[in-house]
Amino acid sequence: MNWSNYDHVLDQLRAAGLQPELPLELVGPAPAKPPRCYVDDDRTREKRGWYALHEWLRSDGEVLLVGRYGIWSGAGTTSDKIDLPKAVPGKPKMTPAERDAIKQRLAEDDKRARAHRAAVADRAAARATHVWGMCVADGDSAYLRRKGVGGHGVRYSPSGALVIPMLDAGGRIHGLQVVRPKSAVAPGGAKLPEKQYWPKGMVKAGKFFLLGPMPTSVVLVAEGYATAASLFEATGLPVAVAFDAGNLKPVAEALRARYKGLRFLVCADDDYLTDGNPGVSAAATAALAVSGAWVKPEFAADRAGKKITDYNDLHAAEGLHAVRVQLEAKVRQLGWNDPVAQAQPGRATGGGGAAPGAQTELLPIESTEELQERYALVYELPETVFDAQEHKLVPLASLRNACVGRHVHRDWMESRSKRLVRVSEVGFDPAGEDPAVKCNLWGGWPTQPKSGDCDTLLELLYYLCSFEKTADEIYRWVLCWLAYPIQHPGAKMRTALVLHGPQGTGKNMFFEAIMAIYGEYGRIVDQSAVEDKFNDWASRKLFLIADEVVARMELFHVKNKLKSLITGEWVRINPKNIGAYDEKNHVNLVFLSNETQPLALERDDRRYTVIWTPPKMPPNFYEAVRVELQGGGVAALHQYLLNYDLGDFKPWTAPPMTGAKADLIELGMDSTERFWQDWSQRAVPLPLCAARSEDLYDAYRQWCSRQGVAKPAQMSTFLGNCSKRPGASKARKRHYVDGSDVADAQSMCVFPDESETAVDKRTLSDSLDNFAASVKKWRASRQFTPEMA
Repeated sequence: MNWSNYDHVLDQLRAAGLQPELPLELVGPAPAKPPRCYVDDDRTREKRGWYALHEWLRSDGEVLLVGRYGIWSGAGTTSDKIDLPKAVPGKPKMTPAERDAIKQRLAEDDKRARAHRAAVADRAAARATHVWGMCVADGDSAYLRRKGVGGHGVRYSPSGALVIPMLDAGGRIHGLQVVRPKSAVAPGGAKLPEKQYWPKGMVKAGKFFLLGPMPTSVVLVAEGYATAASLFEATGLPVAVAFDAGNLKPVAEALRARYKGLRFLVCADDDYLTDGNPGVSAAATAALAVSGAWVKPEFAADRAGKKITDYNDLHAAEGLHAVRVQLEAKVRQLGWNDPVAQAQPGRATGGGGAAPGAQTELLPIESTEELQERYALVYELPETVFDAQEHKLVPLASLRNACVGRHVHRDWMESRSKRLVRVSEVGFDPAGEDPAVKCNLWGGWPTQPKSGDCDTLLELLYYLCSFEKTADEIYRWVLCWLAYPIQHPGAKMRTALVLHGPQGTGKNMFFEAIMAIYGEYGRIVDQSAVEDKFNDWASRKLFLIADEVVARMELFHVKNKLKSLITGEWVRINPKNIGAYDEKNHVNLVFLSNETQPLALERDDRRYTVIWTPPKMPPNFYEAVRVELQGGGVAALHQYLLNYDLGDFKPWTAPPMTGAKADLIELGMDSTERFWQDWSQRAVPLPLCAARSEDLYDAYRQWCSRQGVAKPAQMSTFLGNCSKRPGASKARKRHYVDGSDVADAQSMCVFPDESETAVDKRTLSDSLDNFAASVKKWRASRQFTPEMA
């Protein structure tokens, strides 16, 4: 095909840096991927360029290429449209319909390209997470020795490379920075780069690595790991590694969205040898974007012409104390409460600052400035403050009692600088994605995954699922259900697990190990807790074990509470000493019980996965589980679930039907449902056909007597329930009486099959008479009491 603007399109692609293989290709119909190509003839990297071309037949017969093109990069995806040649006098102009069609096509191309880029990035993130799990926490790095800093939370590959994860604000790994020895070579002998972002296809924009404790007041942002490590070891403050200057602003913005109320100090590389000093320029831009400040190192010695630019260079040249002194001076200049003087400097041999889940020691509050940094008064809630250190709502009295001297609290209350927040700005947001949340009740992931042995724990879970015919499928589904919210913090599963069966099988043992992963964000609740009007036990929770909580039909209030916890978007928290408030619901529930019927299920239930557990194993098996737990089994299970392949599993994936669930549905049926089921399955000697309402109710009463149902439903309730059965209907119809073709009557009729409502009067009359006769015959087959007759 000859396209009149082929050369013009090719020139545009090359001008943008794309190097497509010739001839140019047309993109196929969805879901075909757009063709990819190298950028700027760099054949050592992935094909980051893309284009999507379509042919357009003009009304005058000319065939043109239209479409979009762009480049995928760590900073995002560019997308530009192909410019068409300028209109030539005498040629027809593009019609509005043609313009709209091209616009729609370009929008679809752009959407398809972005979706493909997202899929590539997801695959890269999964590979990075898997490889990170294979790395070890103890190792040696020539790079760290050369830079004079420790490995704070980093890992080491089997080949000895330093591995630094690139994380989003929710803690998900998107890629890795690999730092190799300078002498490292590939298997073929080619020299490997010292630093490399891995794998291909990862997204770097806004991804960072955090050294030190969770930020509460001030956070430092730096370009490289060595610079960040020197800053952390000098100050003890949390430091975010942005990996390069261009990523300083996206990282600062991601941190601001994740940790509300932070002050940002961006620590620039002073690239004085490079035109425009990109390190300082990028730091100033990042600080401006988050209303922060920036600072650059000052060197005592003359560095003219030497590549000495960052705080790690200052550390090497003048010592850690020089780094600390300069940071303290900058903080005092800004008028901030001096966090550097209060922080504990990080150890040079490092381990990532505070251990995950470790709680900061509670100390008396001695200054108004500390109150201003740490607390926010919640405007709509009486006598309530948000504690940024503990990530909790606490009574104002608790704050007052923690102060040394009454004047501290009084001065804070009278200060114009105290923080005020609305109750809507306080929230539980583990993913850090809600821009409305300024005071986050989530304080960070409480536990640290670690490679280890959890095979016996997994064997226990499989045994708990083994009574089902499809045990492998159930086991896989439960693992996905457990792993998804660990891989996606804050994910709300739309279903709950129910495990019931004999005592001593290990139900609690396994799921309490899962709860241990969640630390303070997990809890066991019992019947009394669920029924109590004060429910602050549900606040700040990701995982709950409902132990012997019964939700049978007679306990409607319990049943409704549990329904809202499983599927509700919000939960109303009613604490004892502060006002009630709404909190985003992120909790996932597991019900454990020894009862045969721990809860009642509707026939079309979509909330529960039910598993009946087998008898208990020999004692030595459970002892082996305890030994594994004591040897780090919880951390190993965390690591296993964090890297478990979810496939296409999603929070709304329907729960599998199990034999145990079918049994619970059967037990939960009322007498009208069970009668209808027996009638539909021809388990009673009655024809499955249209019936007068009074004849059908008579049959139901007889069925109740034979089944031992003491209190049959009233006729109106019975007929209402019958008409709601799948495929059933209820209608008033005319029919002949007692086989006569002349006299007729009008009766309320119930139809087990909706198609029967359209039959003629004679057929309907025969059905009604046949059913009535069968009921009489059934009644005569057994002696009834006068009341039942």
